[in-house]
Amino acid sequence: MEHNPANEIKEVMWKFLMDYGQQPNIPALKSYVYDLIQMTTQKTAGQRQIKGHISWEELDMTMMSIVIEATALVLSGELDKLK
Repeated sequence: MEHNPANEIKEVMWKFLMDYGQQPNIPALKSYVYDLIQMTTQKTAGQRQIKGHISWEELDMTMMSIVIEATALVLSGELDKLK
């Protein structure tokens, strides 16, 4: 889908979902992605607690954080500047 359907809504409550309604946090997005990479490549796969390893109990929150930050990046318009 190339068009943001939230742009058609005129209610103030949905302004955060409209284009240019967010500010991106690229360092946070990178951090969450690197955490996900660490979680999926650590030798224990999160089964045993070893110092420096990330528990797989954090997987859902890490993935949701990536989705939120990626959404903010798209809605901010910053991603369009890379095209």
